[in-house]
Amino acid sequence: RVTEDLRNPTLNDQQLSAERDALEKVKRQAAEASALIEGPVTEVNQQIASLGPAPAEGKTEPAGVATTRADLQATLDKLLGVKSQLDVIAVEAEQQTGRVSALQRDQFFQRIFDRNRSILNPGLWYDMGIGTGVLVAGVAALLRNWWAEVSPTADPRGLLLVPVFIVVFAVGFRLLRRWLSGWTSFYSASNRAPDDITRLWRVLRGLITMVAALFVFVAPIIMALEASGYLTPRFMLLVDAIVPLIGGTVLYTTLIRRIAAPGLPAWRIIDLDDRAASRFSLLAGLAVFVNLANAQLTTLAEGLFLGINYSIAQSALAALALLVLLSLILLTLRNQEGLASPTGRSVYFDWFPKVTPFLWLIILTGFLALAFGYLSLANFIAQKIFRTALLIAILFLLHHLTDAAVAASLDSQSGFGKFFRRFSRLGERAIERLGLLVRTIVDVLLILAGLPLLFVLWTVTWVDLGSLLNTASLGVKLGEITLSPGLIAMVLLILTCGIIVTNLINRWLDRRILRETRLDKGVRDSITKGASYAGYILAAGFAFSAAGLDFSTIAIIAGALGVGIGFGLQSIVNNFISGLILLAERPIRVGDWVAVDAGQGVVKRINVRATEIETFESCSIIVPNLMLITGVVKNWTHGDTVGQLMVAVTVDYASDAELVKKLLLDTAREHEKVLTYPEPSVTLARFAPTGLDFELRGSVADVFDAGGVASDIRFTLLTLFREKGITIPQPLAVLQALQK
Repeated sequence: RVTEDLRNPTLNDQQLSAERDALEKVKRQAAEASALIEGPVTEVNQQIASLGPAPAEGKTEPAGVATTRADLQATLDKLLGVKSQLDVIAVEAEQQTGRVSALQRDQFFQRIFDRNRSILNPGLWYDMGIGTGVLVAGVAALLRNWWAEVSPTADPRGLLLVPVFIVVFAVGFRLLRRWLSGWTSFYSASNRAPDDITRLWRVLRGLITMVAALFVFVAPIIMALEASGYLTPRFMLLVDAIVPLIGGTVLYTTLIRRIAAPGLPAWRIIDLDDRAASRFSLLAGLAVFVNLANAQLTTLAEGLFLGINYSIAQSALAALALLVLLSLILLTLRNQEGLASPTGRSVYFDWFPKVTPFLWLIILTGFLALAFGYLSLANFIAQKIFRTALLIAILFLLHHLTDAAVAASLDSQSGFGKFFRRFSRLGERAIERLGLLVRTIVDVLLILAGLPLLFVLWTVTWVDLGSLLNTASLGVKLGEITLSPGLIAMVLLILTCGIIVTNLINRWLDRRILRETRLDKGVRDSITKGASYAGYILAAGFAFSAAGLDFSTIAIIAGALGVGIGFGLQSIVNNFISGLILLAERPIRVGDWVAVDAGQGVVKRINVRATEIETFESCSIIVPNLMLITGVVKNWTHGDTVGQLMVAVTVDYASDAELVKKLLLDTAREHEKVLTYPEPSVTLARFAPTGLDFELRGSVADVFDAGGVASDIRFTLLTLFREKGITIPQPLAVLQALQK
């Protein structure tokens, strides 16, 4: 039927949209039915496989088995035939949808670039004057006919329900407003300046309050008129035009005034002075009214069957008014001094001046289109600019409100912040990361919601977002796997759960078992890393299995890509294998003191690709694992942690050498961290020009204590030398003596 209908060249845009919706329904139903048949097909295949392989040519099998095999094969052929027909229907529906899109695209460009009379042509405005008179007469006739129709049958007593409904709704509105006012009553009742969350919440609260107020006053009237019998289908044409016009104007004007806050600079969230804030509120409110009035008058004119010349002139006047108002708004935002004291507070939409040149270009294009008679193009540009500005403003307000709400909620001084810290026992760093995560999630959700809305706002009718979403929900078939949002969510959920369980098991393994065994830190790290890799591999295996991925296919793909991986990812694979060797052989362990060409330090972690070494200056050295396997590495703690210390000291030739030796040995032996075996030793290293060079050598249980122990010994020797009269020659004095 749709294929036949599309041969009619007189189909309008609404009819084409209806045909496209029908095609999408057919495609969805065919795809769903085809998916349902896959289960029986699999079952029949399993039954055929259970019978064993079919006999070779020239051989027979038992009659019962042959009959069963034939019946199952016939059933399978029938199922596959139906499935093929459904797949063909889905493909044909997709092709016809593309045909509808092409027709709508052609109609749109023909309509949008259809040249008419210029706004400089007086005939255009003459037609509008005539059409306006016809519109007023039509509305008057509509009201007369409506009253003649309802006056004999309507019951005026039903209008008495209006005050009753208003009182009931007003009580609910009062309670809602009191609850919402609790968020900002503290600041409004005191002399304290409002903070970011309070100023942003005032904007949202104003919108919520205004929606409730409109409902309180409009809904009772509509309900009373309906109960009294005054709402006829013809009268609803007028109601449907007036209610959105008044409600939309009031709602958007409230949003604009809360953002600009004329006369209330402390509550203003944009960088405007008082005069510019008042002008901006007035001009933006007028633009809202013009935009809504144009849409409602167009609908009303179509319902009253007014001529096309009036609709064209009306859209031209609306486009001209919107472009003028937008120009005045840009000039107002440009020629103003800004807030008197913006420091210490957040000001939003500061990026707007950067896009004003682009807006001026679009507005100029709209004026030129009006001048040359492209009225539909000018009306399209004007309306899209204004609606885009409103949408972006709402999205950015939600973004900033979320940031401020998260910051205020997680503040350590707020009530919720204190409760959350007691309940979660998280540190400040973890709470900061949690706040960042929440803000990121909200931003992603706003992007996912805002981009489709902008897409729908600016794209023309041949681009159907519903069709794209329908295709995504049905899934995209890649080989034997059909990727759908549900399948992707399930795979991600299994992977996430597997990673969480693996980390919990590793934490339990390290704290409950490995620490109790008093194993070396490097051994514990190797065990936990191996357990982590095993857990991640199992989680990936479960996830891919749930997705229906055949592991034999993975093996084939891996074999086909082996050569490419060998050449393109050779260094990465080498480092990965080297990391596994490091964890298995443990020539270098976490906590070892090692020295490489880039420096020396302590091994902090051994990752899959590289090892991190932290130097004693708190600098991290990232060394590829392959260099640690194939290069020369000095490991001070490979066999054990015993370390050597050496203290060199030079004394004057007049000093008692035996006394110096005794002081060195006694000082070393008395230190609690110096080992008794091997014993400390003292050697007279050389007869230097400046004096006698002695070297004290000793051992400590932990090589990391060697530096501190050597320093303690030097301080002690310095005190003892002064007490015993042993002097350490000064190089400058010796040099001067030699020169003399």
